[in-house]
Amino acid sequence: MIARLAGAFLFLSATASFAGEQPIGVLDITLGASYSRLERDLDFRDINTALAQIKGAKPDLGRRGYGCMKRDDAFADIGCVSHDEKLDHVETREIRLHFLQGRLQQFSLTAELQHYDAVIGYLRRRHGEPQRIAAPSADSAPAYAWQGESGQVTAYRGKDLVFVSFELASYAGAVKRKRDGAVLECS
Repeated sequence: MIARLAGAFLFLSATASFAGEQPIGVLDITLGASYSRLERDLDFRDINTALAQIKGAKPDLGRRGYGCMKRDDAFADIGCVSHDEKLDHVETREIRLHFLQGRLQQFSLTAELQHYDAVIGYLRRRHGEPQRIAAPSADSAPAYAWQGESGQVTAYRGKDLVFVSFELASYAGAVKRKRDGAVLECS
């Protein structure tokens, strides 16, 4: 009887934590999202077209400021950057998205150092308490990491900026497949 109760408790605990886990990301940008969904939701614009059709001081990069272009390297098929996106009310310097095989495999966020506490606070509210990673040297700051089954988030405090990297667990394998010339179909 006690063994059954303990087994049921463990099963329910695992189910609750799995069901309660949010996708890894920020705002409505989540690792593993399809390019087509984010293109629609974030209002992507081709950067070369936008620059060619510039009217005024700034190119039209849509309502959230994402300019995208095809890339010819193993790390991304398409890269998109926004210098306008905010993390809730926190100014960012940029959010950079890397799509490989039709999926958001990796992205990064940078913000001015004055926003460090706000960025880490946002990540804590969204993903829980991080693991603290010891500073590699006496003149550098510790990093924070959040790890899930689907990927990881790592936040670094630099001299002038906070840098946050979001990476899908399958990203390294996707890069290797592209380097090796493998082509996968996305659904």
